[in-house]
Amino acid sequence: MENNHLVVFNELHDQLMNYPRDTLWDTYLKIIVSEQLRKIEYSDEAFEPEKLSRQQIYAKAKNIDEKSVDSQTAKNAVKTTKLKSTLKAFINDQPDCKKAFINLGYKPIIVTSASGGGSKNKTLLWMDIQAIENEVVEHIDEAALVNIDTDDDIESVDDISSITYERKATSDIKPSLFTKLFFSQGELKMLSVRGVSLMLLLTAIFVSDILIGIYAFLVLLLLDDLPTVSLWQAILFSAMIPFAYISWRYFFMPLYLLPYHRVIKAPMFFANVNVDNADIEMYRDKDRLNVARVTEFIATCPICSGTIMLAQSKPDQKLPLVGRCKEAPHAHVYSFDRMTMKGCFLGVPNYSIFTN
Repeated sequence: MENNHLVVFNELHDQLMNYPRDTLWDTYLKIIVSEQLRKIEYSDEAFEPEKLSRQQIYAKAKNIDEKSVDSQTAKNAVKTTKLKSTLKAFINDQPDCKKAFINLGYKPIIVTSASGGGSKNKTLLWMDIQAIENEVVEHIDEAALVNIDTDDDIESVDDISSITYERKATSDIKPSLFTKLFFSQGELKMLSVRGVSLMLLLTAIFVSDILIGIYAFLVLLLLDDLPTVSLWQAILFSAMIPFAYISWRYFFMPLYLLPYHRVIKAPMFFANVNVDNADIEMYRDKDRLNVARVTEFIATCPICSGTIMLAQSKPDQKLPLVGRCKEAPHAHVYSFDRMTMKGCFLGVPNYSIFTN
């Protein structure tokens, strides 16, 4: 006899893995269906749901220890109504996916319950299947499906007007080899030996860029009066000008602006090639001295649950840095306030009307 649960969950798993989107809610769904498939794979008995708490789902999605996740954080991050609507939209918005489940005669659903009696119990989530013809659930644990009206299970409505950033610890950032030369454990005191050395290096680069640019320009300007200059030398001198500009624009200027902007995107050589996002922040320590540290400011997009990272504001914004969603970098844009760790939506006015 065919295991309908196994077939449906395998189909959903394949659809999620092949879908060209990587949001937090997609990750939650992948975790739930993967855990359910693992339970079925190692069980010879009839279908038994793999019930997960919000803390478990959130910890697996963030790849952190479950014990470090408090219940309120998990509650705010893993909303059951949003999970259900995401799964429903995922199936209905893709003709191939919807057709696949129609052919199977069943579709996956998210089921929630309380873990026991009392008003302070954890909400548990798992995945089940539902017959499409008559919308009747094939397997329901009646004792588990409890409608909870307590304050602990009431979920707030998503507000897309603002976001809250989080700052990664320096120990969680993978530094580049160049960064390791100057930064100790991800931080650099500007008045230390390494800090002064870096400032001297920046000064040397700035002076070198100017001299290289002027020298190359004069050589090209007087090329007709220099008969001994060969073609390859002329090409070399021509290449010096863009090299000097790139060094000035993408290495010197960001670090020069750091004391004024307090946060910059990590310039070239400071970001590890295996990491797609890194920031440098300057703050004052207990002695009121400037300290630079490598970190990362991220947030979860309230519109699509994608990851929001700091990025250059141009060409559509005026602020030095804004938060841009990886999935929709020009539509889901937020401001960035380093002191409050908050951001306001900078997109089209009344954008929420179009998303509902």
